Amino acid sequence: MKKITKRDILFFFIGIATFFIFETVYNWEESKEAMRKGFENGYKAGQNTAK
Repeated sequence: MKKITKRDILFFFIGIATFFIFETVYNWEESKEAMRKGFENGYKAGQNTAK
């Protein structure tokens, strides 16, 4: 069985990053709305725990 090299790991993470960038660009409006909702929910949760 072949050993996993640094090159294999590097290309794996480059592939994941490329997919993330492509998906974000392709579905920009949906991604933007999801990021906004996530930020607002996190901000509200932080405000509730600070009280």
